[in-house]
Amino acid sequence: MAENDNTTPTPEDAIDPTLPTVVQDFLRKGGTLQEIRLNAHGTWLHEGLRFENQRVVDLFSRSVNRTEGGTWVLEIGRFTYPIVVEDTGFFVERADWEAVPPRLWLSDGTEEELKAESLRYAEGGRLYCPVKEGRFEARFKRSVYHGIADFLVEDTQGYLLRLPAGELRLEGEDNASEK
Repeated sequence: MAENDNTTPTPEDAIDPTLPTVVQDFLRKGGTLQEIRLNAHGTWLHEGLRFENQRVVDLFSRSVNRTEGGTWVLEIGRFTYPIVVEDTGFFVERADWEAVPPRLWLSDGTEEELKAESLRYAEGGRLYCPVKEGRFEARFKRSVYHGIADFLVEDTQGYLLRLPAGELRLEGEDNASEK
């Protein structure tokens, strides 16, 4: 989402053509959107300030989507609002590593099975996996990431998770999929 002043129209090529027409028209006319941001740690911000109302946070977390053109949006009822996403739109809030297969609870309130081949480790202690039938990546929140330490083993090929469901090789950033 580009920041615009109220007098300068947004260039045509900077507007995602898959956004709803009403949003495209607003942006073409030079309209500005207040920034709603999902930071890299899963915190919702409005114009740089953290949302304090948990009901709003939960609503936003359930409403995250991405247009065909790649713009992250909140879809609430019939309204679509472009947002800034620093890393990924979904976060793993909780995991049951003892389950076979392991179970994940996501920031949007849904629950998914972890696919054995899907974990990806990124530099800086970040762990990801595909969610929503592979349409998105979810980042493991720090508390969940640290919860797997008892299952993590380092070998000559990198990192391996030894879980009741079997061993999972963590893919490195070189094999990263698009978020």
